[in-house]
Amino acid sequence: MRLRENTFTKMITIIVLLLIPIIILYTLSIRTSIDVIKEEMKSLKQKDITFLANEIDKSVTTLSTLGFLLSEDIHIQQLQNLHFIESAYQRNDEKLRILERLRLLNVAQRWDTQYSITAPASKQLVSTNTYLSYDLDSIKKILTPSWKYEEMTIQNMKQNRFVRHIVKPQSKINDIDKAGIIVEISFPEEHLIKDLDTFKLAGKGDPFLVHSDGRMIKNRSADKEMTDSIKTLIQQATVQDASNQIISINGNDFLVTSAHVKTLDWYLIDYVPIADILKPIVKSQNLFYGSVGLLLIMSLLAGYLLYRNVQRPIALLIRSVKRLQEGNYATRITVNPKNEFTYLFQRFNEMTANTEQLIQKVYVEEIRRREANVKQLQSQINPHFLYNCFALIRSLARLDKKDSVMRLAMHLSTYYRYTTRVEKLTATVQEELQLLESYLEIQQFHIQHLSYEINVPDSMLSLEIPRLLLQPVVENAVLHGIERFDGDGLITIMGESNDRYYTLIVQDNGMGMSESDLHLLEKKIMNPPDENSGTALWNIRQRMILQFGPEASISFRIRTEGGVSVHLTWPHNHFANANH
Repeated sequence: MRLRENTFTKMITIIVLLLIPIIILYTLSIRTSIDVIKEEMKSLKQKDITFLANEIDKSVTTLSTLGFLLSEDIHIQQLQNLHFIESAYQRNDEKLRILERLRLLNVAQRWDTQYSITAPASKQLVSTNTYLSYDLDSIKKILTPSWKYEEMTIQNMKQNRFVRHIVKPQSKINDIDKAGIIVEISFPEEHLIKDLDTFKLAGKGDPFLVHSDGRMIKNRSADKEMTDSIKTLIQQATVQDASNQIISINGNDFLVTSAHVKTLDWYLIDYVPIADILKPIVKSQNLFYGSVGLLLIMSLLAGYLLYRNVQRPIALLIRSVKRLQEGNYATRITVNPKNEFTYLFQRFNEMTANTEQLIQKVYVEEIRRREANVKQLQSQINPHFLYNCFALIRSLARLDKKDSVMRLAMHLSTYYRYTTRVEKLTATVQEELQLLESYLEIQQFHIQHLSYEINVPDSMLSLEIPRLLLQPVVENAVLHGIERFDGDGLITIMGESNDRYYTLIVQDNGMGMSESDLHLLEKKIMNPPDENSGTALWNIRQRMILQFGPEASISFRIRTEGGVSVHLTWPHNHFANANH
């Protein structure tokens, strides 16, 4: 009960302490928010409208720059000398080259622009508008060195366009009959209307363009009455390059923002009702105070539900985990809170049951593993081998070969001392090779035609491998490869390594085996042995995989010069990483 009261009281206290400064700060900030927002809106609207005006300026300036570049282009200027080319085909080819340049410029621009090049001397015209023909009188009517808003005929249709001419040389602006070339650049008002529509779709007012003479370009969904009223009021005052004005229309205040599009000498105008700007602030103020009261009531209820449905189950889960930590794996949670914790408790009970079963399974497996290791080590103690060694010692003693008896006894002692040590499951390669030397020295007393070579790099001698890994392989080579072999038998033990793997190779030059026997042997070592098959090679493979991972392997190869080679391969650093 005390825990419930403490937790519940703390939660409610924290909620109240959080709400009090929020209410105070909100009350203080709301008084200055309206004035700040007004100033911010003026600044933001000015930035928005100035940005759009600058974008239009940049596009128009780019068109003007391209026009000047065209007038200076030596290939374009060739148009004025076109009448000197006698071949009609070459004249047409030159015009096509110029037209291709104009089209490439048009494609690269944001606006669909009409470029026309007129050469009065050769009376030639090249234009992106294929409907145009050479007409110098039409150019004289609308000739303008700066951008001008004109009604033009494009593809037999009347269209309002902004147009500009660049005369080369510039001194012939008043006498274009003697000009070299005349570059005409024009674009329709439709592009500006699209920019205004895009600006409006972004929720930024109702923009339109107005000229000092009263002409207007509006967006497609403009409020005609409002734009006309604002235009009239603005014309009564002096329009600045960039300004904010509060204008009253029909009793409502509007924030009117303007920016000068210098290249066209038009003004970009936008307006927004002041009431629309402040309406969310006033509404949010009323909603805030109502929400605070409701939030306090709901917080009380939520605090209690949170304690009942979360705090209690968590405390129960913690107690169960502590019992599990103490080793009581029979711990189970029987409470059913009928919420998400039900699933968590069920999974906890399943986890503890699985953990209990797993511990028992691991315990059984550990016992089996130890029994398997003991059997594997005991299998190395071949009683027949021991009896033969004792018989050989007796024979050597009768022949008074003391040195041979001492050598044999020493190697036999070394061999059985190593094979009967069970306290450590791994050994270095060097220790394994010393065992093999003792084993092979003993076998040389039995098999007179047996010899051996050991060639393992020093860098591999300190590597840790499973104990008694090589002895069964060498024993198979002696018994099945060399003992029944008529010639001189040689067993070679080698070591190799590359950037990924280590390999120990045991090879003999003895009886060898057929391809079918080799495949049968490879198949046997992949499956657990039965009562009728040997376990040595299968054990070697399993122990290598347990220590070095699935990349470890044992493989067999038939040698062309006779005998068999056995390759034991494992990856670098696997054992060290596994221990880590």
